Amino acid sequence: MISIYVHPTCTSCRKAVALLEGLDADVARRDYFRDRFMAKELRGVLVQADRAPAEMLSTRARAYKDLGIADLTVSDDEFIDLMVTEPTLLRRPMATAGRQSTVGFNADALTALAVADAHGRRRSRSPRLTRNTFDRR
Repeated sequence: MISIYVHPTCTSCRKAVALLEGLDADVARRDYFRDRFMAKELRGVLVQADRAPAEMLSTRARAYKDLGIADLTVSDDEFIDLMVTEPTLLRRPMATAGRQSTVGFNADALTALAVADAHGRRRSRSPRLTRNTFDRR
């Protein structure tokens, strides 16, 4: 399953969801502006995605400029607290499947994520054949 974290008014988010749904991907969508992250939960998502909090910071967000974040020395925990308090600071969309992830609208990366996820789901549903299956002496 692909988890995608979006804001419904974001054009890139809508395009990403449409692309994944067009590929018949198994998608769980979350509007993280309406259903806000808790710090521990966001930290877990970033660990799963193998991303550092600084990588997920939206430097184009108005809050980034208003808070003067570019001029600050900020720890990972402080970045997470800022993103929880002000979700516009979190880059979007973010899509994860297992330890694979992509951030922003990147059609090739989203397609690769969908293909890898579908392949993984097919493999997990395939019966496991063992030597004993055929060795009936």
